[in-house]
Amino acid sequence: DITWKYNKAIFLMGFFTTDFVQNYNFYKGIMKLKEKSNVMFIAGGPHPSGDPIGTLLFGFDVVFIGEAEASLVDFVYRFINDEDYFSVKGISYIDHEQEKIIFTGRSMPVKLNDYPPYAPRRKLFNPIEITRGCPYMCRFCQTPFIFGAKIRHRSIESILKWSEFMAKHGRRDIRFITPNALSYGSETGLKPNYTAVQDLIINLYNLINRRYQGRIFYGSFPSEMRPEFIEYEILRFLKRYVSNKRIIVGMQSGSDRVLKLIKRGHSVEEALNAVQIALDTGFRVEVDFIFGFPFETEDDYNETLRVIRKITDLGAIVHAHTFLPLPGTPLGDLNIKPLPYNFKRELTKLIGRRKLYGAWEKQERLALLINKFKIKGIIKSTRTNYQLLAKGEIPLARAQ
Repeated sequence: DITWKYNKAIFLMGFFTTDFVQNYNFYKGIMKLKEKSNVMFIAGGPHPSGDPIGTLLFGFDVVFIGEAEASLVDFVYRFINDEDYFSVKGISYIDHEQEKIIFTGRSMPVKLNDYPPYAPRRKLFNPIEITRGCPYMCRFCQTPFIFGAKIRHRSIESILKWSEFMAKHGRRDIRFITPNALSYGSETGLKPNYTAVQDLIINLYNLINRRYQGRIFYGSFPSEMRPEFIEYEILRFLKRYVSNKRIIVGMQSGSDRVLKLIKRGHSVEEALNAVQIALDTGFRVEVDFIFGFPFETEDDYNETLRVIRKITDLGAIVHAHTFLPLPGTPLGDLNIKPLPYNFKRELTKLIGRRKLYGAWEKQERLALLINKFKIKGIIKSTRTNYQLLAKGEIPLARAQ
């Protein structure tokens, strides 16, 4: 118990929806600690950003919505100095006097260059975020609804600085976080800027590979490439400089109908062409698929299986996922249906042939668990949360 040492204390937690539903009793235990202390409990990250109402009603005092590099610092400063911290942009809280849940409005998007991509003072390293935001607004994805549709990039100078810091401390495998590895330097994120990608990679190669005998991993986990951005010239270039033998292509479905419904922004044909290009240039290819959208029909599943057989015959591997109804996304309020038995049987056969891998079975169970939390009212509807974000307030009685 640290409260006896300090006049003021803040407890911070960031978490995913999947973590919240799997470890619900743990989070309930955290809230019991709150009852016995004068600590302010603050939540942020993907789940609280997607379901601020549910997170506040669960017991947290304040929710930070979206990115919080600047707003959190502002909040803590005001909290320590007895200033009005509830006027900080980007937060939501319960006003018990007015019996309302308040949202103070979006905080200004930060410049990535203004913040380190990891914790350098504590030598806690992770992949370097080089691009934030996504203009495609895929209806299943939290990224554009947390970070916005406007794309922002970390400068090459900043990337080199933090890559070298890692290399100097023995971390010579450099990886990157980006919604689309081939969108780096693009003004809108809708068209590639291959010159910017090439400048970045060449500068990284000269620094990391030559000076520190390190390795660059680009277009592999934890990032991927959108299929319509993939062309022979840029992949041939990457093949000369990067160390990863495989790349990840985001296809998501083998049905054009499903791709349109999720607003993916590319066709099946474009994705097939991208897979062929990547294989032709010597990369091993992993293709992301998401199964289990509630509106998928038998024909959609059959189309997806047909495409999967085609790309695996070519030599690609499927990275399989099951749709998760994540709060804060346009599809977050849809009810989940189990994957068809025959479809799952075909996926199992592909696993046996080493043509498919992934946590899709666990994700199917998690999707059903998230659905139960929505039915119980622990996770609030995306529609209600959107009303809060749009209006800036919502009556507490309606939220409950």
